[in-house]
Amino acid sequence: MPIDAAMTHDPENTLKPLRGVEGDVIALRTGKGGAAAVVRIARAAEGVLRRMLRDDPTASVELRLRALSPDDLLTGELLAELRRRDRLPMELAAAFHELTAAADRLATEGGDASPRDVEVAVAAADGLERHVLSNPYESPLEDPVLTPGGETLIPSASEDREPVHAVPVSRRVAAVPWPLVGVGAAVLALLVLAFVLMRGRGPDPLREGEAAYSRGDTTRAFSLFLEATRKHPRAPEPHYYMAQIYRERGRAQEAARELREGLALAPNDPRLNTELAYLMLDQGRAPQAAERFRAAILLDSTSARAWAGLVSALRRAGRPDQADRVLARAPLEVRSLIGTVRADTGVYVAPVPVPAPGVVASPTMPDTTGTVPVPPLQP
Repeated sequence: MPIDAAMTHDPENTLKPLRGVEGDVIALRTGKGGAAAVVRIARAAEGVLRRMLRDDPTASVELRLRALSPDDLLTGELLAELRRRDRLPMELAAAFHELTAAADRLATEGGDASPRDVEVAVAAADGLERHVLSNPYESPLEDPVLTPGGETLIPSASEDREPVHAVPVSRRVAAVPWPLVGVGAAVLALLVLAFVLMRGRGPDPLREGEAAYSRGDTTRAFSLFLEATRKHPRAPEPHYYMAQIYRERGRAQEAARELREGLALAPNDPRLNTELAYLMLDQGRAPQAAERFRAAILLDSTSARAWAGLVSALRRAGRPDQADRVLARAPLEVRSLIGTVRADTGVYVAPVPVPAPGVVASPTMPDTTGTVPVPPLQP
C-alpha cells in the first residue's frame, strides 16, 4: 500500500510490535520475566514509536519512509520528531528514555533486570498501548505557543525570516560592470571570512541570557535564550531556562514543550529533570514529582533545587516522615533553609540558620504547610 494511503490511524497495526511481546509483559507482571524480556519490550516499544511517526499525516512522505529504519532515522531523531509534533506525552517519553537505557545496559553488560527495570518496562508498555488506543491523530494539531488569550513570547515565523528581495538576481548581476565582478567576489569572500571569525568571538546569547535572568529581566532573558536555540540547536540549556520562565508565568503547556525538546537532546540532564519535577509539583502531582526529584538527585547529588523539591513533594504527598529523613541527608545549604514539622505536635520548627561559607541565608522561609520556596536559580 502506498504510504500516502495510510492516512487513517489503525491502532492495532501501530501496536503490532507490542502485541508480539505480550507474553513478556505478562511474565514481568508475575515476576517470571528477566533481562531478556525487558530488552525485547524496549525494542518493541521503539517499533511502536516508529509506526506512530510513519502513520503521522503531518509528517512529510520522505520522513515517513525513513521512520521504520533505525539506520535512516536514529532513535533520538525519532523522539525529537514525535515531540515536535506533540505526538508523545512527556511522561511517556521519559519512561521510554529510561527503558531504552536499561535495555542497552542489560544487552551490553548482562546481569539480571532490577525491580526498577521491570517496573519501567511494564509501565512503558501499558502507557504506549493506552496512548495509541486514544487515537492521537484524530484531532487537528494546535499551535502550543499561543495561550487562549493570544499572548505569545515567541515571534511569528514571518518575523524570523530574512527579507525577500523583489529584484531578480539575474537583473542585479547584469547591472554590475563585468570588470568589477572579480573584485566584488574577492571582497565578498573577505567579508564572509571576517564574519565567521568575528562570530566566534561575539557575545554568547546563552551567557547573556543567564545574566539577564539572574537580575530579573526575564523578557530580555527569554529573547536571548531563544536566540541561543538558533545559534546552538543542540544545546539543552536554553530549553531549561525557557521552561522555567514559562512555568513561573503559569504557562504549563509551553513549559512542557521546552522540557520535551531539552530532554530529547539531553535525557540525563539533572536540571531539566528537576524542572520537570517542579512542573509536576505545580500540577498537583506530588508522588510523580517526588520520583522525578529522586532521579534528578541521582544525576546530581549536590543540586539544592532537587533536594528542596523532593522534601516539598514528599510533604505534599502526605509523607512527612520520609521528607524528614530526606532532609536529614540533604546538603547543608538545604537543611539551613528548610525546617521540619514535628509529628507529635504538628508544630513547625524553624531551621537554625547555618549558611555555608560565603553563602548568604535566604530571608524567605517556608510556611507550616511544608511548601518549600525554590532556591534562586544558579547559572
